[in-house]
Amino acid sequence: MATIVEGSAGGTGDGSSVPVNRTASAPAPRPRGTGPELAAIPLVVRRREEEETVVTFPALVWKEFLAGLAMFIFLLGVSIQVNAPLLQRANTAITPNPAKAPWYFLGLQELLERFPPVMAGVAFPSFVIIFMLLTPYLDRNPSRRPQDRKVAIALFTIYLCLAVSFVVIGVFFRGLAFNWDWTRVLGHPGVKPAV
Repeated sequence: MATIVEGSAGGTGDGSSVPVNRTASAPAPRPRGTGPELAAIPLVVRRREEEETVVTFPALVWKEFLAGLAMFIFLLGVSIQVNAPLLQRANTAITPNPAKAPWYFLGLQELLERFPPVMAGVAFPSFVIIFMLLTPYLDRNPSRRPQDRKVAIALFTIYLCLAVSFVVIGVFFRGLAFNWDWTRVLGHPGVKPAV
């Protein structure tokens, strides 16, 4: 029960306001067991001013600016130190041998070398995308701890190992005409390296 003190609602009739104590009726009890939000009345009601908030502009934006500046300085240093010369101008009459894709497409090019184009270019990538979309429905474990998510971690590890292995094969083990070339890794037989 709560006591309400009013100033002008009750009076003596002469226009002066005298506080009148009235007892307010208790609110109707909330139904129990109809949902988690109605299970218990909160013990503490916090005001908006009391919530722990951080203003975005000085705190978050400043940290993001410093992170971006650090990354810019790192990339600038790497680009100054590492020599990355350009090749000759492109000649449309001569196709370079091998015509290798960039490193991020070498896995797909490796699949095209091993399977028919419809399978490697359409079916396998579509299957991988659909399978990754269905992974949350295959692993229905609600836990967020990595120890409890063995199915999801196993599926992602298999996908990651296959993708990385195809890219490594395409970069280091493919030579002229996109054939196997062990000499890039093992060296030329009969040729001694200069000491």
